[in-house]
Amino acid sequence: MTAHPEPLEKDKKTVIENNKKEGEVVCVIDKAPINAKAEIEFHHINPYLAEEKLDVSNIATVCKKHHKELGQLSINEYRTLKQMEEFFKGPGLKKLDDLLYLRLGADKWGKPVDFNMNEADNSITISLNNRQSPLILPLSTCPSTGFKYFYLVLPIEHANNDTRLQPRPLELKRLWELYRHLIVHSQLTPSVCRLSENRVYIFDGQHKAAAQIWAGRSEIECKIYIDPGIKTLKETNLVAHDKLRQMPFFTSVLINKWASIFAEEWKEYMEQKGEKSEAGFVSFLVSKGKKKPEAIHMLESNIYDSILEDNDNRIKKYIEEYGGNFKKPLTVNRLRQSVFKKFIASPPLTINIEESDRLRETERKNMIRLLNLISDYSLEGMWAPAKNDKNQAMSEKIYLNGSFKAWTAILKDVIANILELYDENERKELFLREISESEWELIEKSIEILFAHRVWNDDSQENSNNLRLSNENLVRKYLSRRGLNANWILNSYYESENNFID
Repeated sequence: MTAHPEPLEKDKKTVIENNKKEGEVVCVIDKAPINAKAEIEFHHINPYLAEEKLDVSNIATVCKKHHKELGQLSINEYRTLKQMEEFFKGPGLKKLDDLLYLRLGADKWGKPVDFNMNEADNSITISLNNRQSPLILPLSTCPSTGFKYFYLVLPIEHANNDTRLQPRPLELKRLWELYRHLIVHSQLTPSVCRLSENRVYIFDGQHKAAAQIWAGRSEIECKIYIDPGIKTLKETNLVAHDKLRQMPFFTSVLINKWASIFAEEWKEYMEQKGEKSEAGFVSFLVSKGKKKPEAIHMLESNIYDSILEDNDNRIKKYIEEYGGNFKKPLTVNRLRQSVFKKFIASPPLTINIEESDRLRETERKNMIRLLNLISDYSLEGMWAPAKNDKNQAMSEKIYLNGSFKAWTAILKDVIANILELYDENERKELFLREISESEWELIEKSIEILFAHRVWNDDSQENSNNLRLSNENLVRKYLSRRGLNANWILNSYYESENNFID
């Protein structure tokens, strides 16, 4: 795609005549009349390729304002971008199924396909709704797994997003880039799917498929496996997007995928004889060929996922991976490296599984309550990038890289003191216990005091530079020099209580 050339004067007259409504020249973007001749501009409807001959039918009239907004985008690209932005502004994460619903309507997508396997000639017969005659396609066999597969140009009304294998949401930037590429280029590799119970599920190439649908294509090139082993494909897909990735999954999606695999492995482990524990589960996974760090990561992921996906978790709307239409202060990885790392007891626990399950559920509820309090006092009513006011400036400083890690550590010290946990081993299992309402009142008041400190109101460059340092210990020392440490928070609380009593 290249710059939009100006049409010749004789061509301009033709374009103007083609873009009149009730005798008036209109802007093709908003259909409003262009009253002054000097305000009439010309722009390409579809992308212009340098090797193409100028096509008058591909040019429309636009007003000066919209011509400036269009820039190097064609009119159809501009319209699509606006539609995409509107699509992603809606609530929740967006996936391929949401786009199919938008473009085709309810009950007009995800349609089944009829098929028959022909073992004699190693082929498959497929019947699709939009074809009168069935297709007979050759089958191939994967030499590694033995899975059967075939290639098909699939009508989009038969497509489904594979939620079991593909939890990743669509991303606006990625989708937009692929759309712009595919409206002028061929698709080089197919989307990868599985055929299960008469439905085709796309598990790799969701963005590619979505981009083609936005580009107006009614069919998608697909490689389709026939009832493959879900567990094998899960692990293959996970490794492909983790160790072998071209475009990484969001951390939250990796956590979700690990938790999904974990559920299947856990069921198998629980069917074994003998006493069960998290440590025993790790040993079970190692005996099956997994590396110990990978096995522990699976446990961690299940714990994190249960917290992140809880509907009562109010901090979610401030996490980048959970969608929305405003800049976010948090990512799952930042939470994982700070709050989760400091407040969640590292697996594996060695105690009996019934007891550890009870304690993990208590820990989970405690974590959600803590995250909600943090959200209430540092984000709710403060984080508003569009306003860019004093509250936003405070919240931004609270969530700078260094300050976020430092105050999380300070808060852990405060809570350990409130719970009267002074032994280092006890502090490592901070939330594996019931916390009384009176203790939660102390914790909430401490959080309020923490985020009311004057350091968050200091707009000097020196303050910002110190708060964004990547070394947690250096930032914590800086905050202590400014008077913000665990002792100050606790003393401030008890002083306020004594003053109230007096």
